[in-house]
Amino acid sequence: MNCLRVFVLSFLLGCAITTPAAGQIVINPTPPGQLLGQRLAADFNVTTDQAIGINAAKYVVRRIVVVNPSTSLTLAVGGFYTGASKTGTTIVAATQIYTALTAGAKWLDLTLAAILGTDVLTAGTLYLSLTTAQGAAATADVYILGDTLP
Repeated sequence: MNCLRVFVLSFLLGCAITTPAAGQIVINPTPPGQLLGQRLAADFNVTTDQAIGINAAKYVVRRIVVVNPSTSLTLAVGGFYTGASKTGTTIVAATQIYTALTAGAKWLDLTLAAILGTDVLTAGTLYLSLTTAQGAAATADVYILGDTLP
């Protein structure tokens, strides 16, 4: 029964279980994925495509984090795609809002499209493409995290 509890807890926390010695259980946190691509100071005041190079030929996107906004992102709305001009596979919906980013110390995990639960990607570039610009100068850093595949 105790082993089951440890397994469930490790699953919920995203941890790996190792047994270094008989009778000992060690829970090791697993990393949230490796950095697949980034765009520092992405412009949240434009609706044109912003390319983000991906450093893997075959990969799974696990999360996209936006951090370090230069101002409160009260109006910016938009998503991420595998093709330019909002084409290809939708990674993050065009309706994604960034209002939680109210100060430089804030961060936001974006809502990934359901298709990412099953699809392996091979696009060498992903595109941040806003539907609505902030309306004034605004930047933030974008990090795409995931797993590379052979």
